[in-house]
Amino acid sequence: MSDAYQVVWPLGRRAIEDVAERERPHNLNGKTIAFLWDYLFRGPEMFDVIESEINSRYTGVTFVSYDEFGNFHASMAEEKRILEQLPEMLHTRKVDLVIAAVGA
Repeated sequence: MSDAYQVVWPLGRRAIEDVAERERPHNLNGKTIAFLWDYLFRGPEMFDVIESEINSRYTGVTFVSYDEFGNFHASMAEEKRILEQLPEMLHTRKVDLVIAAVGA
């Protein structure tokens, strides 16, 4: 007599559809860049280095600090609220690009 086992796919089903890739800018001159951070790993230090490097290579770049968006790795309710509001927050601040830092 053989035993029957139910098999479960370890990765689960895809929860979202693929998102079309947008054309990347040729340079960052005059762009507005937002920093998003999950408040876990050295975000402020890394953003300082990234901002300094970008400013040394491009002109007229504006940065929007991560603290304007909040912690998107907070409680489930806070995370949901922030992520739902994020598109409008980016649009309101005229953000062209986002640098998202997720700590390890």
